Amino acid sequence: MIPTRKHTKNLRRAYHFLPTEYALDDLRHRRLKIARLDELNDPFELWAIAQRDRKLRRAFRETKDEMARRFGMLCFSLTWRNPLLWSHYADRHHGMALGFDVDEGLLKRVSYVKKRPVLNEINIQVAHWLLFTKFRDWRYEKEARIFTRLNDRDPISGLYFANFGRKLILREVIVGALSGVTEQSLRDALEKRKSVKLIKARLAFNSFRVVTNQRGFGKATGNAPR
Repeated sequence: MIPTRKHTKNLRRAYHFLPTEYALDDLRHRRLKIARLDELNDPFELWAIAQRDRKLRRAFRETKDEMARRFGMLCFSLTWRNPLLWSHYADRHHGMALGFDVDEGLLKRVSYVKKRPVLNEINIQVAHWLLFTKFRDWRYEKEARIFTRLNDRDPISGLYFANFGRKLILREVIVGALSGVTEQSLRDALEKRKSVKLIKARLAFNSFRVVTNQRGFGKATGNAPR
């Protein structure tokens, strides 16, 4: 469930990276999995301040545990061109990136810091700041997030999902350079949604970037471009 807020009516394209199996499942069911706060891959999530006092550490731990029970995130990147994103989040370039138009009133960019600031108390403002703060070495992700409550757990999987719709508009499906996924399999998963642009990626010839393969999907060999 995506939170309802006053909309800015300014849409921002944001990308969610996935292995192929999960990407196709999300396309078929028209939804994205909401990440639990205690399942994120950075152990410093909600932990990005200096904690010199034992009581403060205990308070932060309790606050983090409580927030993890109640809230989750949809995590995006503002680019799909960085090869590290494909390596880390899209099955080493065998997966996909789903491009969405998202209201900027809901999407908040992550701030990247060099040092953990010293704070003497924990409150809702501090906790909210921590949700969108990471160590600067993560800045290659150009991450933006939607912070949301955990409601309506799926009875089969036990997971939480956000449905595609007016607040999460699917615009692009970008298939990794090493993926063997065919254009037809994507169209089958998308059914009649012809407005979604399908892109086959390749590795750039003269830079360390991922770019559009102008030849399209061609034959699905799964091999790197020559």
